[in-house]
Amino acid sequence: MIRFCQCPNACTPDKQLFEMGMFPASFTRPKTAFTFLVLDGFALDNLECGTSAMNYYNKLRRMTSSIFPHLVLDRYRELMRVARQWRQLKLLKWNGFAYESRRPTSGELALFCPACPQPSINAPLLADRNPHDPSWLYARSLVMDGNFKAEHLHPTHPEDEVWLTDGQCFMVSKDQYKAHLAVANDVVQPSECNNHRAVNQANAQAFTFYDINCQYNKHFRCRVNESLHLSIPSGMEIIPGIGLWHVHGHQDKCYVWYASTFITGAARIDECLDYQMNDSNFMKMIRMS
Repeated sequence: MIRFCQCPNACTPDKQLFEMGMFPASFTRPKTAFTFLVLDGFALDNLECGTSAMNYYNKLRRMTSSIFPHLVLDRYRELMRVARQWRQLKLLKWNGFAYESRRPTSGELALFCPACPQPSINAPLLADRNPHDPSWLYARSLVMDGNFKAEHLHPTHPEDEVWLTDGQCFMVSKDQYKAHLAVANDVVQPSECNNHRAVNQANAQAFTFYDINCQYNKHFRCRVNESLHLSIPSGMEIIPGIGLWHVHGHQDKCYVWYASTFITGAARIDECLDYQMNDSNFMKMIRMS
């Protein structure tokens, strides 16, 4: 139970919560608040473990009641909203906008990957490179995937949607995205999953990984050339690949041509699901009635 100060010169309730290290879920008459430690914990779990807001909140419920976590009050919606605001404040602070009145412009909240080759910064210029260095040493690796779940989520009240980082970080702004969709042609191409052309790895400068790269990569350059908003640097060669989990569902030829196992300079990632599956069955057991 929290009692707010009612003195004549007291701060508003939301500011009093901030002073106590708590982030209010609303600002006019706050009744729910999250501690800064909880918000930092969720942000860190999401970064390091890929934990979703639902899974993190379910963890909090189980910490509150290990036997009947489903009886704990549901504050998932509030966590989703506050977590967005918390991340936005962190980005503004980290990029020097905490004490500036102006809003960030396009890309000003994005931190460029320090591991990606940047000529004259962390990689030599083309003229200064050792001719005996392997080509993949200066290649950028790009992993692509279709966010079909997000595309299928239509907001109930789109007029109420609030864009906190509209084009200010890595994602394109909504206006540019709509402009691209207006001119991009959605051409349906039959899946053949064969007849792959060879690529010259000696000249490669970038790797791309996508679940169906055997089809997506075929006319990739044509789609880019037809776009008003996309371009490929002159002279760039791209090696397409398919992740090891997906490539086994393709034809044998796809495995030979696109598996990261056979691409020089590509990394591999393995997953372990036993613990999560065991826990999932335990939660089913305690909730069955």
